[in-house]
Amino acid sequence: MWIFIISLLLFCILILNIFVYFLWIKLDSLEENIIVLFKKRNNQVVSIFQVSKLYLGKTDEIFKEFFDLKRKDFWENSFNTNLNNKLNTYKKIHNEINFVFKVCEKNNKMLLNPIFLYLKDSILDKSNEIWKNMSLFNKIKKEYNLYKKISKFTIVWLIIK
Repeated sequence: MWIFIISLLLFCILILNIFVYFLWIKLDSLEENIIVLFKKRNNQVVSIFQVSKLYLGKTDEIFKEFFDLKRKDFWENSFNTNLNNKLNTYKKIHNEINFVFKVCEKNNKMLLNPIFLYLKDSILDKSNEIWKNMSLFNKIKKEYNLYKKISKFTIVWLIIK
């Protein structure tokens, strides 16, 4: 009887650890997906820079901070920085994109340009998708941290026994 109970307990611990492992893989995959979406969105802003040159003066000044942040993001990508460390840079880039949109929307000719409108919609769609994925990522990460603690506790308990 005791063998059955111990076997069942070990099986449950094994299943829990496998579940935690797969949750970790899901989080890692979601994190990579979010970073790719950020890259795609940020790369489209360069096209807005090209379009805005036709309609706006001082485009270099308007986009200066964005390009500085983009260089910082490129540097962080070269060191395979994780999402948590890059999030501050991404938030600043997001604010710069909002600033660029506000400046561009003040020019009526720019608002009539179909390329600008398409790029703007595409960027907004990607931003929406990013924040949905971020919400899911945070939710899964919260659960993962809980299960990871339980998993570590069970393994430590087995070693002590």
